[in-house]
Amino acid sequence: MGRRAKLPGPGPIESLRVLPSMLRAPYRAMPRLHERHGPIVQLGFGPLRYVFVCGAAAQEMLLSERTASFRWREATALLIPVDGDTALIVSDGDEHRRRRRLVQPAFGIKRVESYLPLVLDEVGRVIDAWEPGATVDVAQDLRRAVRRIVVRSLFGDRLRDRADEIGEHLEAAIAYVNRSPAARFDHDWPGTPYRRAMAARRRADAIVYAEIEARRAAATDDGDVLSALVAAQEDGDHPLTDEEVRDQVVSLIAAGYDTTTAGVAWAVHATFSRPEVRDRARAEVVGALGDAPPTVAQLAALPYLDGIVSESLRLWPPGPFGARYAVEDVPFGGHVIPAGSIVAYSPYVSHRLPDVWPDPDRFDPERWIPGSPTFHEPTPYAYVPFGGGSRRCIGFALATLEIRATLAELLRRVDITPLDPEPDPTGIATMSPKGGIRATVRPRS
Repeated sequence: MGRRAKLPGPGPIESLRVLPSMLRAPYRAMPRLHERHGPIVQLGFGPLRYVFVCGAAAQEMLLSERTASFRWREATALLIPVDGDTALIVSDGDEHRRRRRLVQPAFGIKRVESYLPLVLDEVGRVIDAWEPGATVDVAQDLRRAVRRIVVRSLFGDRLRDRADEIGEHLEAAIAYVNRSPAARFDHDWPGTPYRRAMAARRRADAIVYAEIEARRAAATDDGDVLSALVAAQEDGDHPLTDEEVRDQVVSLIAAGYDTTTAGVAWAVHATFSRPEVRDRARAEVVGALGDAPPTVAQLAALPYLDGIVSESLRLWPPGPFGARYAVEDVPFGGHVIPAGSIVAYSPYVSHRLPDVWPDPDRFDPERWIPGSPTFHEPTPYAYVPFGGGSRRCIGFALATLEIRATLAELLRRVDITPLDPEPDPTGIATMSPKGGIRATVRPRS
């Protein structure tokens, strides 16, 4: 075990000054903490003790090597009001393993790939609605498309006409969860944002529970995620209860469209604000696809586009922070993380470390293409936009399919000219471009 000693970091008085800045502007404060104190930093004291760790070794320790030393529930409890008490992200131990086994088939690669036509359909609807030369918020318009994609992939076309209704009900609840913890007041008092968020959740729940009941009565597989969850059962496992199905569905909507929208938005801005990147990506896409939308096989054979997606997720991971609760003392880096600490890690910071990533702040899709001059294969756990280990984000394949397909269709069909410089990141649970992406749009010549 490492020596028992005070962890690096500011003292109690300075912590009182630093903690508010971590909540208000974590994308500036957390890199400064790392630069000043190194890969492990303690902030706060007593029940308000947080330990921040950065780098590949820290992420491997949390996500793979010492998973039994940590729990999720205490660290992710802020998500329970929306995601539900049994969602995967707030589950631990045997219950998590059981739910994960039952949910996993719903995200098998064949089922995920079958959603490509609906992705293209919804993205096409957005492009078709843009007036030539109009100024639009590309991020906001694509957010609505991604929301419909997520709802349709979960519920199929049975609820296609209610996709916007479900999404709008959950929007208020999701926005509340993405607030800074300092701005939350989780009490159901009249006039509070919490009460409005919970009322919106109940309206969405009424639709979800009604559809669960209909699926159980029909006992058919409509090819969507809900069908797979309702039918999920393994030898020795009880099937998912209605509450468990609801919690998985709603948490997947909440995580799926919020994070995927952020991933799409950052990739679009990074591509279309850099003419050399845009032109090379468009030449690759149009050369492979011509005037037709992509197939799954064609999307998998676009290395530069794939490099754009990977590089966007490196610089702007939609899930910028993760956290665990230490159930025991944990040795790390010559120190001991005390039991009872909330331990946070940050892909946002770790993906920008100069000793791991050459020229880390430069957007360079070629660093992901073998044989290119700047190709750089990251060490294990240096790149974790979707987490890692046995709790890697269960929807990562669908998210990357959506980002790739959306970017390919935009490059193939439309010219986008961003009107503002690179936006600042905002949000806690999800990192989105502040102010959206204001741009002019025109059909591609």
